[in-house]
Amino acid sequence: MILLDTSVLSRVFRRRRSGPDEKKLQSIFGELAAGEVPLALPGIALQEVLSGVRSERQFAELADKLQASFEIVNAGTADHVEAARLKNRCLSRGLSVSGPDCLIAALAIRGEHRLFAVDDDFRSIAKHAPLDLFEPATSASR
Repeated sequence: MILLDTSVLSRVFRRRRSGPDEKKLQSIFGELAAGEVPLALPGIALQEVLSGVRSERQFAELADKLQASFEIVNAGTADHVEAARLKNRCLSRGLSVSGPDCLIAALAIRGEHRLFAVDDDFRSIAKHAPLDLFEPATSASR
């Protein structure tokens, strides 16, 4: 399973004007969605991508679309504990990463999922934890 980070979701579902980077990401996302590997959303990523949507109609449409299209992976107590451990490990190495990013990473690690993110914080986390990042350029070789 591949977990989708907020950084991917917001560029695919929320950008009004797409530049070349967003169009490439949308293309990669489309290929993944049409593929065999299941895609899922961490519950915290669902919350993050819905935060800031001002129109109630758009909020409801996006919430319905995401929940109907993807399995939602919610964190349990062990995931929160692992996220704190991961954040502490990063802090001890001079890395400042967000709590939600550590929770998303913990969900991916504990569930043995790959994580599709375009947020550099996850590359930093992966240097200090067994986080398997989905890399579009190398995905065919896996």
